[in-house]
Parts: sequence; C-alpha cells; structure tokens
Amino acid sequence: MAAKTYLFQPEKKIMKQGSVLTDEAGNVVYEAKMLKMPLIGAMDFDFINHVSGKTVSHKVTKTITTESSTNGITSFFSTKSRFKLDGVNVWDALHEEGIRIDSAFSGNKLGMTYTVTLKGQPLATIATSTPGGKSIITTQHVYSVTAEEADLDLAFLVTFAIARTDQAFYS
Repeated sequence: MAAKTYLFQPEKKIMKQGSVLTDEAGNVVYEAKMLKMPLIGAMDFDFINHVSGKTVSHKVTKTITTESSTNGITSFFSTKSRFKLDGVNVWDALHEEGIRIDSAFSGNKLGMTYTVTLKGQPLATIATSTPGGKSIITTQHVYSVTAEEADLDLAFLVTFAIARTDQAFYS
C-alpha cells in the first residue's frame, strides 16, 4: 500500500483541545476528540480512526514545558516538553512502542521535519505546515503527515504528541 499525505490541525472550536487529520479531499480520517476537561486531572479523549472504525480512549494531562538557560538566556535546544498519556510520559510511551523520532529543519520551508521510525522501519514523515500548505512560513500547530493507512494510529499519536508539546528535538 502506498503512503498518503494528510493534514493534521487543531479542532476548529475554540474551547476544544482536539485535533483532526484530513485527507487531500478534506475528509476527516482520524481525530482526537476531547470529551471532558476537568479543572484538575487528565482530560478524557477518544482517538477515532475513521478508516478502520476503531476508537481508543486515553487520558491526557496538560502539557508541562521546562527550559534550561545558560547565562540567563533560554536555549531553544534545551526545551523539555511533555504530557502524560494514560499516566505515562508520552515520550516514554512512544519509546517503549519502538518509536524513534529524528528531526531537522525543513529545507524548503521555515519549519521542522520529523522522520518517524518504528523498530527501525519507516513509519511516517511529519512536517510543520500551514492550513493551505502553500506558505513557506509554517506553524507549530498544523502538520503535513505522510504515512500508510495501516500506520495511521501511531502516526497520528506521534503527531498529536509533537503538536501538544514544545519539544523541538527528540530522539
């Protein structure tokens, strides 16, 4: 099966924390739908794969970001950002699944490209993008995701983790 390119972006409703993945025709193929946002504790999400019809519920905490500084100057490369997915640091959970993420500055746009592998095999390419995909200046909230349909569950989860955090580099 050939890889397809999708567009990942936040849900359009302001008070929602969800995200959607759409195909080239604009059809929603995957979504993270926030069901409940308590003042304290984790938010309830349903991760819905509209291609396979599979829904998985997750608890997602608020994002925590820490930055190191040298001589009072915050370093872009020392940002640590994470949230808990079902009680586990999301980066640890992905790492335990065999996910590795290499990142680099995009060559043709002002943004980042993430190459994702699963147990050493290519899984997805995720790149910062824009809603229209045409601008050379990208946003940290919209991503172009290239993956095979069979890999949508993990590709979406990795993109969701990247989008919810300020983590610029992770391996």
